[in-house]
Amino acid sequence: MQKFKVFSKLFVLLFLAFNATLVFSQNTVPSDTADSILTPFRKGRWLTSLSGSISSTSNELKSTKNKTISNEFGINLSTGNFFKERWLIGVTFQAARQEARGDFEIVGESLYIGPQIARYFSKTKDGSLFLNVSPGFVLYRSLGSISETPDFDKKSDGNGFGTSFNLGYSYVIRDLISFNIGLNLKYAWIGVDTVEGNMGTVGKDNITLSNISFTFGFGVILDDFFF
Repeated sequence: MQKFKVFSKLFVLLFLAFNATLVFSQNTVPSDTADSILTPFRKGRWLTSLSGSISSTSNELKSTKNKTISNEFGINLSTGNFFKERWLIGVTFQAARQEARGDFEIVGESLYIGPQIARYFSKTKDGSLFLNVSPGFVLYRSLGSISETPDFDKKSDGNGFGTSFNLGYSYVIRDLISFNIGLNLKYAWIGVDTVEGNMGTVGKDNITLSNISFTFGFGVILDDFFF
């Protein structure tokens, strides 16, 4: 679990440093030509985006006064090229962590990577509604325990296939920076190996993960991927 946190933080820092270098190395669009540009999502340009999501829910059973608090956060990184005006193809990487605290506690982590294709619908230079679809490969692991039985735990580790749909709006500033908000829907079908209890009982199981989250972030749009 600790390695996952360190990897995620390092990944975000490298992303920010890389894109800051790209932005300052690019020539800005001349003012006399900016007005003639209809859409910032032009053929041949590159879009690299970083977004995040966070949610928290609580559930209390009145009859037993059992309360469960669930927290989840995710980091999404994607990059791609506009192979056609307002059509993008690329790759996406998503890291997510879920925590549920109560009588039964569980911490789960997932890594998702896969190709993506996106459609931007508007021709205006200020931004556009978009739809992003991605099928991908998922790595998953979790650790569950019972608060009243400290010696009991259940570990699950496996991988599978998932799909991600993201519908949102991208607002563009100076033909270069995009601010994105959207709704993300993700499903995953995973086969896991489980180790249960002190005796190390081993088993196999199939799980389905589903998640709906509100995402927010920004992107950098460049004429060339490298500088």
